[in-house]
Amino acid sequence: MTFEVTQRRSVIVHLKNVRQARQLRRFGVVSYISERMKYAVIYMNEADVATKSALIERLGFVSSVELSHWPDVDTTVGSQGDGFELSVDPSELADEPAEEEEL
Repeated sequence: MTFEVTQRRSVIVHLKNVRQARQLRRFGVVSYISERMKYAVIYMNEADVATKSALIERLGFVSSVELSHWPDVDTTVGSQGDGFELSVDPSELADEPAEEEEL
């Protein structure tokens, strides 16, 4: 038995009426509902995003649907793995103050 990671994506659904947001549970896992800003965040499988987002958009209480861009973002820091070197001035490491400095 092997563990397989299921690719998931979050979908942001902007609502006209927050009362009917519970109906979105049939499309995926509703992780957050904002009553003040009138939106909900749903997590669903990557393979089902296109079909389910089209169905969600057709609902009467939904004003718009946005897909999360997080899987498309490059999360590596730096450029092409080029290392960088930090340099420290030895006078900054000394415990006693330099002669030019006033106490």
